[in-house]
Amino acid sequence: MTTIPSTTIITNLKSVTLSTANTLKNANTNGIDMAGMLALALSKAAELKVCLSLIVRSTDTADANLTALNDILASLT
Repeated sequence: MTTIPSTTIITNLKSVTLSTANTLKNANTNGIDMAGMLALALSKAAELKVCLSLIVRSTDTADANLTALNDILASLT
């Protein structure tokens, strides 16, 4: 199983395009609000950026997690 870095996922999320007619048809058939879910994902990415900014501001420079936090935060800007 391959894994995709969270920074790639977040970067890709910022550049999503409109779904195709077939995707929308399949989503509607399964009761999924595709446009609403994408809008929610984008708003959560913005919320994540705010939360990460607060965490990074309070993280000691000796903390090994700071690099990962800054990498993810950089992908949101």
